[in-house]
Amino acid sequence: MAVTPLLALLLALIVAPPVSTLAADDVTGRDLVGWLGETYARGGRSDLPDSRMVVLSWHPRIFLYKGILTHDECDFLIEEATSRLERSGVSDSVTGAGGLSDIRTSSGMFYVRGENPVVKRIEERLAMWTMLPVENGEGIQVLRYQKTQKYDAHHDYFSFEGADENGGNRMATVLMYLSAPEEGGETVFPKVPAPPGQTSANFSECGMRGMAVKPVKGDAVLFWSIQPDGRFDAKSLHGSCPVIRGVKWSATKWIHVGHYAMGGEREETVHRVMYVPPPPPAVPGCKNTHKLCQHWSESGECESNPGYMIGHKGAPGACVLACNRCDILKAA
Repeated sequence: MAVTPLLALLLALIVAPPVSTLAADDVTGRDLVGWLGETYARGGRSDLPDSRMVVLSWHPRIFLYKGILTHDECDFLIEEATSRLERSGVSDSVTGAGGLSDIRTSSGMFYVRGENPVVKRIEERLAMWTMLPVENGEGIQVLRYQKTQKYDAHHDYFSFEGADENGGNRMATVLMYLSAPEEGGETVFPKVPAPPGQTSANFSECGMRGMAVKPVKGDAVLFWSIQPDGRFDAKSLHGSCPVIRGVKWSATKWIHVGHYAMGGEREETVHRVMYVPPPPPAVPGCKNTHKLCQHWSESGECESNPGYMIGHKGAPGACVLACNRCDILKAA
């Protein structure tokens, strides 16, 4: 019997394997969630859960991935970390100095990168989501926030000299929620306006200071400290609101521009490379009067401390050039 083209097509459809049986190595961008909320989890894949990615903000770039960790993975990270907790310290983003501070009152510990199969699997999954190599990340830090404990608003990007010496600066941060408190403990971005659906009826007073994300076990937030053109994004300012009721557990993965050396690996400096537009015609007298003006500008001081940095008509500030506000001199 002759096989017609239509019959051949029907036979091909019958014998073709379903999409869910395609090889697990057939990985494309469709494995991540699309902008319209659809999911693309392939059958047989366990490294990327059937979850949703939501764009929370483009300026700065902030994304939410729902259910990127299983509850078992969350429980494992907590259980293994509990006996290793110590009071969390801070590193000053401008000076680089470290130590204890009331700015941060949680307890925490660090896993070594790839320390055990669970940590290794999570790190590989985060690398797939962020499209940044596992080797660019610091070890996962697990944090416990008890009642009233918090981490005031800060930047993960460092502006001090020497910040580029091991893998370059911190480019992106993934915040994973291992357990949720009964109230409080939101991650807040003070420089991003709160969306209309965010109200004081369902968010704490701290959470209403900007766009906030409520902790949900297994969810993760990804935000970028460096803009696509290489510049520091001052709007990446963020903090952990005080826990009001219950206990919050979270895990942080800081990801650098280049390979972050650990365990005796050789450190390599990765200098910042950024697009710099042609400067406008020079204005006589437009200059910086302090050697740290450029660092302060990159840390967002032009926006948060304009009186000192920029000044006003007739009284220019100390860092007019770094803030790109030579127009102040023209006005004078």
